[in-house]
Amino acid sequence: MLCTGGASATPIGTIQGSGAAARPGTYTIEAVVTGVYAGLSPAGFYVQDDAATADGDPATSDALFVVAPSPTVSIGDRVRITGVVREDAAAPSFNQAVLTEPAITVVSSGNAVPAFITITNAAFSAAAAERYEGMRVQFLDPMTVTDNFSLKQRGELVLSAQGLTYQPTQLIDPNDEPATGTTSTGTRNLAAVKAYQTANDNKSLVLDDGSSAPNPTPTPYLDPSTGTVRVGSTLSGLRGIMGYGYGKWRVQPLPGTGAPVVKTERPKAPPAFGPLDLKLASFNVLNYFNGDGEGGGFPTARGAKTPEDFARQRRKIILALSQMNADVVGLTEIENDGNGSASAIQDLVNGLNEAMGAGTYIFVNDGDANRQPNNTDLIHCAIIYKPQVVAPLGPPLVATVPGVFERPPLAQVFVTKRKERPDTLGFVINHFKSKGSGSGANADQNDGQGGSNDRRRAQARALVQFINQTVIPAGAARVVSAGDYNANYEEDPMDIMRAAGLVPATPPTSASYVFRGLTGSLDHAVITNNLVGFLDVQKWHINSAEPNVLEYSNAGAATDITTPFRSSDHDPVLIGVNFAGIHNAGTGRRSNRLFVYPNPAAGSRAFTLADVPASAGALTLDFSLPQGGRLVSLHGSPALLQGELNRYTTHLAPGIYVLRLKGKGFAQTQRVMKE
Repeated sequence: MLCTGGASATPIGTIQGSGAAARPGTYTIEAVVTGVYAGLSPAGFYVQDDAATADGDPATSDALFVVAPSPTVSIGDRVRITGVVREDAAAPSFNQAVLTEPAITVVSSGNAVPAFITITNAAFSAAAAERYEGMRVQFLDPMTVTDNFSLKQRGELVLSAQGLTYQPTQLIDPNDEPATGTTSTGTRNLAAVKAYQTANDNKSLVLDDGSSAPNPTPTPYLDPSTGTVRVGSTLSGLRGIMGYGYGKWRVQPLPGTGAPVVKTERPKAPPAFGPLDLKLASFNVLNYFNGDGEGGGFPTARGAKTPEDFARQRRKIILALSQMNADVVGLTEIENDGNGSASAIQDLVNGLNEAMGAGTYIFVNDGDANRQPNNTDLIHCAIIYKPQVVAPLGPPLVATVPGVFERPPLAQVFVTKRKERPDTLGFVINHFKSKGSGSGANADQNDGQGGSNDRRRAQARALVQFINQTVIPAGAARVVSAGDYNANYEEDPMDIMRAAGLVPATPPTSASYVFRGLTGSLDHAVITNNLVGFLDVQKWHINSAEPNVLEYSNAGAATDITTPFRSSDHDPVLIGVNFAGIHNAGTGRRSNRLFVYPNPAAGSRAFTLADVPASAGALTLDFSLPQGGRLVSLHGSPALLQGELNRYTTHLAPGIYVLRLKGKGFAQTQRVMKE
């Protein structure tokens, strides 16, 4: 106990204790003011014992929040306070230890504030953060922005101490262990899904702006050079006060030079490819509705509310598509209003041709002037293409199975024109049922896959049948099936397609969508296995990582129509095809990188043959698709195979493969992820 006159002061650590909540009661404390937050609700300031008054126990917090509607103290003031401590769910505590009804005396000013408690990122867990409550903390390594949804409205970012937080089902299969199995029923691996989400929660906290005011102006934490803050942005040397509110641990910022600075970089151009025969793309165009096509008809059923909003949306979508410059593009979320002169698809093609030159694109005529056949939705799938590069082989193909699809897959077989000897390729664009609703068998089963998963399973089975019984017989032995599957990498619809011999041609770390701070991939390029080694798939990260406040519907007149960023909420998928075999665009971007899989750290453990025992002698190495199709077979010493493996797999698309090793008294099967 410290006494500078009057009642003895109790060390704050004694009040906080090592349990989940502070010990309630009336206390007198004497500590140093570390942060003043008049804009919080409740308003007040933080105090912390310095070295002279702290209890010396690292398991107890040495700090408290003092509730004071109009705080008059300053950082560095030593204050003596008598008041009532509480920590409960009701106001004004909201489960943070607070000192209420304070009688405050400023003992002295200009004192040194207590030193920061350094937190090692790898050791941080929100479940064990009680010991830091109210204290000055600093994180040793950079923090990663995982959610920017509330930045504009509340001035908040969600940060992770250990890299991006992925959707659990992007890496963990609810049914199968190992994750690359093809079971699409059951929940035998559900515990692993839940454990992964718990790990996500434990490495996350909120970076607050020190205020509870809505829509803070200016918006905090924007990078001055880009004017944005993206999921994946980093923050080095984070310092602040570890507070608690609204069910989350949150760092309150310090003023002046101690204020957090977020570094944000944007991709400057679409991903580069090596030599290509064809460049394909799929793009969710965010409910592209052009009203009645004659300047009226606003607000639309799902898209723009005003002509001005539509003009902004249209400008950004056209800018994104023109920069992709793909030969064939599959579109989702475009108005299902037929193919007439006033239709949404004709309007988009008109805009692209105005921007890129007359006749650059035409669309696949998939129905009549009013509607696509077999379509029950206000939006549909569409295909546009460059007639100078490809020509349709046969009519468009629309999946006709009744009662399965809201938005049936649309396919077209194309013949190439760039070479004297043409090649053929089938292209399918899909948009499966969303995760947001469902009842009965389609209710959310709490397995990480969201609502309507049973519906998406049926759609995956019907898509496989459509490819095998309609698209391939139409003249396309090689098929690319792209679009918005509304299923993450290890979810049931993807397993159904894997089981049928199709190959998702990206690794699990290839993201295209962010939902509630979790990064995943709803958008995929799924290919027939005879295309492995003949294409490369890359996501162009212009949308999902950007704040939704940049969308035309939220930004209004402030929409930046000079960039493609946040033209949609999904990232476009770009697919480069070379029928003679894919070539890397450059060792910097596409160097061969094989990682042990699965790995929740998203590729932190590189695959190596260094641990093979010398007694194994010469090895036989088989490199295969998970479905069993062997791609490479090598023989030699571990050192030789390591180099040869890199050389022989460098052309393969990113994704999951199975590697089998055999030697004298030695056998190993290892799944690897190619990034």
